Amino acid sequence: MSETGLIELMRRIGALGLAVLGLAGGLTVFSPLTGLVCLAAAVGLYVGLPSQKPPAGAVQPEWQPTILMSDCIGFLVGVPFFALPLVAAAYVPSAVAGWTMLLFLPAAFCFPIFYVSARQATSWARFFGNGFEVTDFGLTMRLRYTELARAEIRIWQLPRGLSLFAPFLDRRHGVTLVAGSAPSKALRLTSKTGAVFVIATEAIPDLERIFVDMDRAGIELPKGLSDLGRRRIRRVREKRWGKVEPEPTPARKDQGRFGRTL
Repeated sequence: MSETGLIELMRRIGALGLAVLGLAGGLTVFSPLTGLVCLAAAVGLYVGLPSQKPPAGAVQPEWQPTILMSDCIGFLVGVPFFALPLVAAAYVPSAVAGWTMLLFLPAAFCFPIFYVSARQATSWARFFGNGFEVTDFGLTMRLRYTELARAEIRIWQLPRGLSLFAPFLDRRHGVTLVAGSAPSKALRLTSKTGAVFVIATEAIPDLERIFVDMDRAGIELPKGLSDLGRRRIRRVREKRWGKVEPEPTPARKDQGRFGRTL
């Protein structure tokens, strides 16, 4: 996690802490005005901290739910369930207040939700003529197409309840940039070191250009691409850079050496 990713995570956790302090404190030890000030500070922290926008040419999936919606879910889960046991400790007998501490368990679910939304805000991909770079939680990884072992096009679908946690699935030291539970095509790139990068094709505006660049780099076109698509990509490559002469076979190399000897 980079400094940018840490800022995004602290934006949410800090706002959560101030909101819980304002709600619980305003109902117990603070005055209502002080509680409102804490709630306003939570909103100010969430909105006011600087955020890094994706650079020009970067692609991101259309996250489902959106980043803002994920944050709202996290606050709706965390704020009341963290604040209620604190309020109960001030007004109800200690035995009952002890049982309310169990509400901290569902409240803790807000932290993985905030983690996912912070990662989504700091993750994207960019493609170049000779390779691509993927930024995950603010950390950037760059690979050339020649460093890829294979490329595939797969149908990506997750159960509706797991779509929010897609970043944690099928990573293998790579990055998953796919969103939503509806079936969608995803470009799956596997490096020679075993890292897997999964990117939704719907987020890539010029997918054909990327395939042309891969073909030019000598990478086999993705599995799952139709024969018509393969022929069209090769025609575009040959039109731009000409035909690529096939590598001579060992037998032809031996014939060439024998001819030069004569």
